[in-house]
This record gives sequence, structure tokens and C-alpha cells, in this order.
Amino acid sequence: MAEPNSILEFSDLVTRVSREMGIAYYGPSGDQKALPPIDIHNLELVKEIVNDGIRMFAADAPGTGWRWPKRIASITLAGTRVTGTVDAADADDSNPATATTMTDATLEATYDTDDDLIGYYCYILTGTGAGSYAKITDYTASGGVIEVADWLDQYGNASGTYPVATDTFAITDVEVIGGDIARYPLPEGFCGEVSGEIHYAKDTSHSAHIEWRHESFIRERRAVNVTSGHPMFAAIRPWEPQTGTLSSHSKRRWELIVDPQPSATDVLQFPYEIIFDKLDMEAGVGDSGSNTTIVDATRTEGTDYFKDWIVEIIAGTGKGSYAVVTAYVVATHAITVADWLTAAGAAGGTNPGADSVYIVQPLNNLHPAGAKFDEAIKAACLAEAEMRDELKDESTNCTQKYIQKALPKAYQADARTAPRKLGSMNRRGRGVRERTFNDVSYN
Repeated sequence: MAEPNSILEFSDLVTRVSREMGIAYYGPSGDQKALPPIDIHNLELVKEIVNDGIRMFAADAPGTGWRWPKRIASITLAGTRVTGTVDAADADDSNPATATTMTDATLEATYDTDDDLIGYYCYILTGTGAGSYAKITDYTASGGVIEVADWLDQYGNASGTYPVATDTFAITDVEVIGGDIARYPLPEGFCGEVSGEIHYAKDTSHSAHIEWRHESFIRERRAVNVTSGHPMFAAIRPWEPQTGTLSSHSKRRWELIVDPQPSATDVLQFPYEIIFDKLDMEAGVGDSGSNTTIVDATRTEGTDYFKDWIVEIIAGTGKGSYAVVTAYVVATHAITVADWLTAAGAAGGTNPGADSVYIVQPLNNLHPAGAKFDEAIKAACLAEAEMRDELKDESTNCTQKYIQKALPKAYQADARTAPRKLGSMNRRGRGVRERTFNDVSYN
């Protein structure tokens, strides 16, 4: 279901705050409606204020905590793991693996039909490409040829090291960590703390019983023997890099580790609270444009930094056109798209030119609280600007409005998100109890 068109995106909050600060952009002639500032210093300032305002709202929770950050994580366990070795070089010394392919003829014996492995994940375990992985986009049974869009590094960044002959690999039917079907990446918004018990999802055909344990307990069990079966224990731990050290490209991610390692596909669920992930956007004036690009020589972000973001022309030639970014090349400063769309989303948008003013932002650039908290979030951002003494009108009393009106209304809205008798999602003690059964084996 699509979000309502009345929601406030990050760009809307930036525009509103920058207007009250007197730094909004009003077009090249100053006669358009308020737009996000295109001056880099003003834009950075207002982005910081809006993010701090959202962070302040998240911290100003009622005594029992907000309900809106509470989420249910659903982790699909892998039911398939196949290992192998990249083939040796052919007679003509051609490499059986490239930036987008890998070959292992032994796969043909098990996966003998084309496209059998599409949607699976391939992880390089040892050798030149160790740590890299990719989602399989095509599979040719004859010769066991796997195709991928690109080999990624262990954090999912583009341009990982592709495998070569004699590298070992593992293939799994769902995303795991490093090819280990006992380890699973948790959502980026997971902050390292669970809010309740972990259970199997509905309609499980075996015992619905699994316990949280300390990760050292599972490491100790796996150090003796790695067994397979229905997992009985689970733990949360930081996701450490397989090779190298943490860098600017890595994220503070967490992982779920289970024991025994799964022998069948299952789904585990548990409650947790999301954390605030900073919102972002950039703006500028194009030096040139075409039917698939807009070029801005002032951009210095790394290659593909803007990939999968949305670029929109907000003033000048092509105003109203937008598109999804398919590539960004830092050497040419070109933001590339498949085609410019009209404001209504139809093909054939107007191509940008040398005077085109644009903004580019992630596809889902929304604050985490949800649409019903838009007004409270907006009030918090304006209050943050006022507390920094950045508003041009000192008589607006934004902080007072936020504390005395917007925040209490947000408390009421949050309290109405669940039936009164349900209480907190992480409440223990009295409440609904599940009847569970343990697996029984007979000699």
C-alpha cells in the first residue's frame, strides 16, 4: 500500500524549516514557491537541524516509551546450503569466474535445470574472493554457470572481489552471513536489544519452542560439534567483518545466530525497537543534461553513492521531471537514469539542461514514526531551529507549541495505536500465554 500523498518527506521538512529560517530557495528569479536551499552550507545546516529535531522527538517519549518504534523481526532460516569449488581454468587459460559470472560444473548434477538457482545467494568462503557474495540472477545448468549483477563486499557494497579458480563457495536459498546458515543479518534499524521472546512463526509443523541464550553459549556448543536440526537456541551479537577491520563503509549491524543450524526452511519472529536512521538529501544546479543524465561538477561523492535514489528537477529546464538513479560516476560527475519521467510518472519527461536545479534523495526518505506523527515531527524540527536561534521571526514560540501542544497530541496518538488492554508489546508477566510442545524422538 502506498503512503498517502499528504505525508511529510524529509525534503518537505527541510523546505518548511528553511523557509522559517529565511534560507529557502525560490527559484532563479526568486518568484517560485519555497524549495530546499541549494547552497551547500545552508543545506547542511537545515539537514542537521531537521535530523536533530527528529532525534529530539524520539527521545521525548512518554514514561512507558513510544509504541511506534516497536517492530516484529521475521527471519527466514535457510533450508538449503550447497558448497563447491570454482573450476580450474579452461584449456585456453580463460578464467571461469568474472565480475558477473562463476562456474562449477559439479553443480549440474544437483541443479540440472536452467534457472534453478535464480534468487539464491552465493558466498565466497576462501581464496581471492573470500568475503564477497552476490544474489544469483541467472543459472545455466550445462557447465554449472552462475550469473550475478555484481559481486558485493561483505557489507553489501558494490565492487567486491570476484572469485577465481580454486576459490570455495557456498550457495544458500536465503541471505545469510558469510555462507553460514546459522548466522543471519538483522534489519539495519535493529539497535542490539530485543523486546521479548523469540518464537517460530505460525503453522510450524514441529515444536514451537526456542530460547534466547548468550552468544558464548552457542559458540561453545558449535566449537564441539556443528549439528543440524530445528534451532532450539538463539542469540544476538554484533556483526563483525569477516576480513579486515571496520571502516567508513561498514555499518553497526547485528546478527542472529542459532543452534542447531537449521535443517529446513522456517521463520523466526521476535519484537524489537528500531533506532533513528539519519535522513539525507542533496541539491545542486546541473552543468548539463541529457535524456539519461544530469551532470554537476561540484559533486564529489563516491561512485554509485546515489544509486537507487530519486533525482527530481525542481527548477529550470525539465522542472517536474524525475527518475530513479541507476548509476553515478564520480569521474564524470554524471547522475544517470534510465529515462526522465513526467511529474505524473509517465515516460517522456523533459530532459534537464545547464540551468536545471535538482534534489536527490533516498527512495524511502521518511521519518520513522509514521504519518500520524508528521505534525509533531514538524513542530520538533521548528523548535530545534528556534532553540538554535536560527529562525528569522523570534515571536513564533515554536518550542512552546511543540512542548505544550504537539507533544501531548503525539502521546495520545501513540496510545491509540493498540487496544487499551493489550499494553506494551514488551510487557511480561500477565498476558497471553502460548502452549508449546517440544520435539520428542523415540529409539
